[in-house]
Amino acid sequence: MLLILNILFLVLQLASMGVLGGFVNIPLLTLIVPLLCVINLVFFTIWMLRFQWPAMLFIGVLAISLQEWQLLYQFENRGIPTSKGLNVMSYNVRSFNRFKWLEDDNVSSSIESFVNETNADVICFQEFSKDQAPSFKDYPHQVFKPYVKDGKIGSSIISKYPLVNSKVISFEGSQNGGMQSDLIWKKDTLRFYNLHFESFRLNRADSLISSNYSEKIRRKLQAVFEIQKEQVSQFNTLSQSSPYPEVVCTDLNNNAFSLPYKLLSKSRVDSFTEGGTGLGATYYFSSLPLRIDFIFTSKALTVIDYDTHGVKLSDHRPISAKLNKG
Repeated sequence: MLLILNILFLVLQLASMGVLGGFVNIPLLTLIVPLLCVINLVFFTIWMLRFQWPAMLFIGVLAISLQEWQLLYQFENRGIPTSKGLNVMSYNVRSFNRFKWLEDDNVSSSIESFVNETNADVICFQEFSKDQAPSFKDYPHQVFKPYVKDGKIGSSIISKYPLVNSKVISFEGSQNGGMQSDLIWKKDTLRFYNLHFESFRLNRADSLISSNYSEKIRRKLQAVFEIQKEQVSQFNTLSQSSPYPEVVCTDLNNNAFSLPYKLLSKSRVDSFTEGGTGLGATYYFSSLPLRIDFIFTSKALTVIDYDTHGVKLSDHRPISAKLNKG
């Protein structure tokens, strides 16, 4: 019985990671990849302690899904990052605690202090609230674009380098959206996209593991995943006209095993897989660590370093990548 369960969870892991191709495409399954991996690691430990052959099953699955594992976990990068490069940060600031999710009245100033300490060259904010935002005096170039017309919540890019040709990116029928702006850096022009794709819109009562909500969650997630897929397709069409190397900072609201991620990363580089370490989790749902915030680049750019910051001033953790040409 234990062996059968182990085989079942190994198959589910392969399916959720996309190793089985399009044979299984269940949105909920892609979200619980970390949980399935932990379960299978427990099985592996049991077999190893018993010195029994089923331990080889996990090793075999690991071998055929090694590329997919790298989307979930990166071993420590022992290279020494150079100080040269463009330091880019992406951060969903949850409107600077506008609705008092955190019992802290100084979230806005704390985020400003964190930004000044990290000293990034350019920062893409999602869920940026104009009314609650600090001044960010060290950043002379600042652009804000609301998600909806005349809205006070939207995307913002702040930079130490000039920003030109800034435009709104709207998703029809959605409260989410984004913007684009061209950054002038060392006589080069880079096109920055700052995007916030359709949200899960789940509340504290929703749980991935509660039987009371399982069907409700499944329907809700399926609908959101379909919307995200359409939004990513719309953005990919838009970005094809860009004449410049691109940097895409995004709260995808989905993880690296989902179809929206695959569509977005198809012709781009995921900076985490190039320079990240560990799980790189930026968001926790039902205690599951999820990497749903990303910095993608054109293949013309090189990722020198990547970091997931540990500050807890939002429901998301900020990420940063150091980039260079070629």
